[in-house]
Amino acid sequence: MKFYFDYQTTRQFAVLLRNIPAYVERIKAAIAFSYDELLLDTCIKKKIRLEWWGLFNSGISTSIDLIKKSLSSGLITFYPFAEYFHPKVIYFENYGIYIGSANMTNKALYGNVEAGVFINKEEFDSGMEKEIENFFGFLKASSISITSDDVENFDKFAEIIHHERKKIEESNNRIENTFEDMFKHLFLLKPGVRDYENTRIDRENKRKKEFLQEWRETQNCLQIIHKRMEEKCRQPKWVSADANTVIISNQLLHAYYYTYVLKGQDERRVKSTEIVSQCYEGHKRDPLRAVDEAISWWETLDSAPNSEDLHINIWAPVNKKLLEKIILQDLSYEELLTVLSHNYAALMYAQQMKNKYLGLPEDFHTNSEDRISIYCKWLYNQQTKQGLSINETIRYLVKDNGVAVEDKIYNMLYDDKYRIAHFGRSIIGEMIGWGRPDIAHLRNDRVNKGLRCLGFDVQLFAD
Repeated sequence: MKFYFDYQTTRQFAVLLRNIPAYVERIKAAIAFSYDELLLDTCIKKKIRLEWWGLFNSGISTSIDLIKKSLSSGLITFYPFAEYFHPKVIYFENYGIYIGSANMTNKALYGNVEAGVFINKEEFDSGMEKEIENFFGFLKASSISITSDDVENFDKFAEIIHHERKKIEESNNRIENTFEDMFKHLFLLKPGVRDYENTRIDRENKRKKEFLQEWRETQNCLQIIHKRMEEKCRQPKWVSADANTVIISNQLLHAYYYTYVLKGQDERRVKSTEIVSQCYEGHKRDPLRAVDEAISWWETLDSAPNSEDLHINIWAPVNKKLLEKIILQDLSYEELLTVLSHNYAALMYAQQMKNKYLGLPEDFHTNSEDRISIYCKWLYNQQTKQGLSINETIRYLVKDNGVAVEDKIYNMLYDDKYRIAHFGRSIIGEMIGWGRPDIAHLRNDRVNKGLRCLGFDVQLFAD
């Protein structure tokens, strides 16, 4: 153990952050106030994956510019705590842990009198390892990662309260109320924190929190690829000039996984999870480089390797048109069949769904085109436990109704009011992307595989 007493010209904490050993691949940091870039820049430079928790409130305790940098890095995930958060702890995996008084500010690094300790990994015992695991496990269970939409909201928030700052005493309540209204989904902790694990309601809350967190983190990975495509990519000639770049980014992942990664192998005959794991290990230290390599490869394609041109130029506009129509009126069976036939996950699921659920003989067989038609007819007649039709549930998904996309998807999976059996998260996650690319990226397990192959730390649905 080493004391870090930073005073006068002694700045051991800053030296620690500048000289992180090359073998450190992952860092977890819980820092109440952050304005200085040193930790983030070191992680980006050395390709270290950082999970970072910070105080996020109307007083701007964590720099929005730092949060924006984390969102675009591909290596850093920021988890905001809107309340009850004051630690200064940094855990360097396989190296050691810093516990002290220093926030991530210029004053703390170079000016303030600060005190802390650094404990080397070799000094850990099993109890210390468990305490560290429990601490960061609690933080992750009590927070939801931030996305670019939240940052845009914070910019709007700053504009709203610009003039009010001059009358801070008079407008304080209004500012706090505005902040809570915009970021109420981040306020997970309540006064009198206790162990909620033993009740059914709180198990459900935990499941929802984990779902929302995973969805938001993955959407941010997709947004990183989308922005890089917009900034860097010269589209192949077979991509329509007016094609939506969100859809193009999705089809880059499609081509990358099925052609670049699998290289023509039949996914049913190879252990795709092993291939994905190998790719992830090769790219996890620098996912942005892998994305740029994939974009460079995409630019050279003289033709679409796996019908990506059909998906971009035909599927996308047709799906968008039909899913805009459903906002005002129900789709006919034929129109719903078109939407499902233009949904990769639905096509795959229709083939895999057991005959007994479709009311078919056990030995019934047919081709994929007839199978999706059978599935569509079955789905068209289904209702939720509270009587909503498939048209009404899809309308709930795609219509602007003040509910976040991830909340709506969660409700369609787990809430009896909106849930229809055999209408799962890959189908729904893909559908919202086709219908509303302005608010969500397409999401199915093939997307997960493509992201993980590029080095992004996302889970496969099969996991």
